[in-house]
Parts: sequence; structure tokens; C-alpha cells
Amino acid sequence: MFNGEMYDFNYQFDHRLPEPIKLYPGDEFATQCVYNTMNKNTVTLGGQRTTNEMCFHQLTYYPLQNNLYSCFTLNHPDAWHTISNRVSTTSNHTELVDWINTIEWTPTLAAQWQEFYNHASRLVTYSIGNNSISETLDVLPKYKGLQKKSC
Repeated sequence: MFNGEMYDFNYQFDHRLPEPIKLYPGDEFATQCVYNTMNKNTVTLGGQRTTNEMCFHQLTYYPLQNNLYSCFTLNHPDAWHTISNRVSTTSNHTELVDWINTIEWTPTLAAQWQEFYNHASRLVTYSIGNNSISETLDVLPKYKGLQKKSC
């Protein structure tokens, strides 16, 4: 629906839908980011830096939904341990980043990692009131994308 070629912390703005979307009880709403880093010869990590990949969507809605504060999804830590062949489930993030940066990437290995990312289980965490709830999503649901509209 939107094509943000790059993110700049100093230039933030809203993308507005051409028409409001009505959601009803039982409806599902999904967002997706698509990246292309084929022009790079180094690893692109996820994170908050401008050079990292980040998929962050903040939605404005009406009427107010009481107590829903956040919802986020990330690759499940167990999936990372499986692909990195590490036994410990307590490896820290710095060690994982260091390990990824030492990999000698080939087209075959890059394709394997893309396959991993496409099929890795996800950890879904959301906050309702003072409670944080986490669930494992074993397989990403298949969503049909909306047709593009001009704004």
C-alpha cells in the first residue's frame, strides 16, 4: 500500500489510506514489509538504526479499544538456535550478530537463509492492560495482498 524507499528518523510522516477500512469483530489485519538488499555485499540486520531493516507500523483507529497497548512479532529464539546450530537457548544477541557477520555468504547460503526466514516460527507478543502475553506462531498465515490504489 505504501512504498517507503528509505527511513529517516528526522523525517517521519503518516501514510494515509485512500479510504478508511472498517474492521469488525473477528476480522484480521496484517501488515508486511518487503526489503531488497540485493545491491549490498554485507549483512543487513534488523534493528532501530537507519542502516538496519525495521518494519514498524503504528495504526490509528477509532473507537478506542480499551487496554490494547502493543503487538509485535519476531523470529522465535528457538528458530535462531536451530539455524545457528547452537545448543544454548540463552545465547545473547551480540553473540548472534557477531556469528552472522563472520559467515561467508554464497548465493546458495543466502537462499537457505531466505527460506529459513520465510518459514521460521514467530514469537507474537501483545500487551493488554498490565499483562504481556506471548504465543508461538508455528507457520506464518498466507495473506492475500490488497490491490494497490493511487492516493
